[in-house]
Amino acid sequence: MPSTHSTAALIVEGQPFVGLVASDILEETGFETFHASDGAGAMALLRSHPEIELVVTEADLSGAMNGVELSRRVSAERPDIQLVVTSSGSDFASSDLPPGTRLLRKPYASAELRLLVDRMSLLDA
Repeated sequence: MPSTHSTAALIVEGQPFVGLVASDILEETGFETFHASDGAGAMALLRSHPEIELVVTEADLSGAMNGVELSRRVSAERPDIQLVVTSSGSDFASSDLPPGTRLLRKPYASAELRLLVDRMSLLDA
C-alpha cells in the first residue's frame, strides 16, 4: 500500500523524460510535484511554494548552479527540506553535500526512489 503525503516535491532535472518519471513515482506516493530545469528556476519555485518539503535534483545541472550547489543553497535557506541528489558519475564526494542529503545513483529503478522517499517519511514520523 503506497504511503500518502500531503506535501509537495520539487524535481530539478535537465532531462525532461527523467523528470517526468521521477514525478510519476512521487505522485504515486501522494506528492504534488513541481519541476525546474536549473538551479535558478528551482530557487524561485522554492521561494513561491512553501509547501515544498522534498527536493530531488540531479548533480549535473547546466547553468550557473549545479545540483550540489543547489542542495547547499536549499539547505541554507530551507533547512527543513529533505534533499535527494541523483548522479550518474562520481564528480563530487558525498561530503560535498549538506548533512542529511541522500545520494541516489543514476540510473535508478522506480522502486529505489520510492523506497528512499518512504524511508525518509518513516524517519520524520
